[in-house]
Amino acid sequence: MRVKEVSKQVMFARKFVISCALLMCLAGAVYAQSLSDPTVVPLIVDQGFPLQVMLTQKLRFKENEPVHAKIIEPVYAFDREVVPSETEAVGRITGFQKVGKWRRISRMLGGDFTPVRQPQITFDTLVLPGGTRIPIDTFVVAGGEKTVRPGSDKAQAGNDLKNSLTSTVKDPKVRLKNVLWGMAPIHPQFLPAGTHLNAELLAPLDFGVAVFGQGALDQLGSQPPDGSIASARLTTPLDSRTARSGAPIEAILTRPLFSSDHLLIFPAGSMLHGDVLHVTAAKAWHRAGQMDFRFTSIEPPSSLSKTSTAQQISASLVGVQVGHGMKDLRINEQGAARIAESKKRFIAPAIAFVKAGRSVTASSDDFETALLGAYRSKFLKGISGSGPGFGLPGSITGAMIPPVGMGLSFFGAARSAYSNFLGRGRDIQLPPNTSIEIRLENTIQ
Repeated sequence: MRVKEVSKQVMFARKFVISCALLMCLAGAVYAQSLSDPTVVPLIVDQGFPLQVMLTQKLRFKENEPVHAKIIEPVYAFDREVVPSETEAVGRITGFQKVGKWRRISRMLGGDFTPVRQPQITFDTLVLPGGTRIPIDTFVVAGGEKTVRPGSDKAQAGNDLKNSLTSTVKDPKVRLKNVLWGMAPIHPQFLPAGTHLNAELLAPLDFGVAVFGQGALDQLGSQPPDGSIASARLTTPLDSRTARSGAPIEAILTRPLFSSDHLLIFPAGSMLHGDVLHVTAAKAWHRAGQMDFRFTSIEPPSSLSKTSTAQQISASLVGVQVGHGMKDLRINEQGAARIAESKKRFIAPAIAFVKAGRSVTASSDDFETALLGAYRSKFLKGISGSGPGFGLPGSITGAMIPPVGMGLSFFGAARSAYSNFLGRGRDIQLPPNTSIEIRLENTIQ
């Protein structure tokens, strides 16, 4: 009996010791967890984010035609890259959008009877460099062709003029073929390899979560170093014709900002707030629009409620991605934007007045000669960047009936002079999702 009682006491003591040890271990784990206090952040690329892609193959205008492109700007979620550049984007042409009746008529008057179609493209898959495939749902629009930064206006304008006049000799075989096909009444339609597009997400992309230990986010929301360059995209459309001084603007950070000791300050998705400082709408006598805006504060995403204090900054524009319509946009060293007048605008009026002068003594041509002259005129107008004028019917009629040709020539010369010198200039137009680069300076001296 005594042996049994001793055995029970020993087992009880052993269980007591083990229980105490377990309680101490659990208490230590809880205490350690309370010290580390990890932060879990979802890695999500929001709906509406524009994936910047470039076609890697010629895209023919056929329904269900496969589309192959690559990502040219990496995509970030919070503090890390989730879609690297060179990622393959795969999609197809889902249909074609009808264009306006006047555009079709204008093309036909210019001798181009090819049906005018605007392809509707969708990308449905991303293929990461490692082979991982990610399903996506997108809506595709035209992308930016170049990034404008402060520089010599005269040098840029001179380069634009040089490139416009010598573009056919940069790649003689391909460019000459495209020019000749463009002269044909009916020709194949396609988008060449290298075309830039924006694939806007119709649904967010989820890349899991990121876990941060104690101290990893201590500098979140603090002042960025002076002179930091930030990449962002506008969420507020800007138009020098409708914008007003003092109007609020917003943008979203597309790349994270880090401190000098490589700690995260502002993650991708942080909000930038600012306003329009000065804006001038385009006016008569070909005076183009001007605009100057600044960002005055930046704050982390609203989901980080504990660290969502906005920091005061002074951020000016140092780069903006533009399409063909805004290719003459210029930025000065202070960040103000304006439309520069291209030297190409002198070419069209000069040609028009020379043609008008020759029409005074012109003789009547037969139909074959008039047709050849009409296509020659179309080729010159394509190089000079002037409009289609009265099209092939007007050119042929004017060549065959000298009085009609003289009237059309002088009218065309007057219209060209008005549109290039007397008429209203162009306004600055920056649509939503325009990619910009800004220089951040804190306001604390």
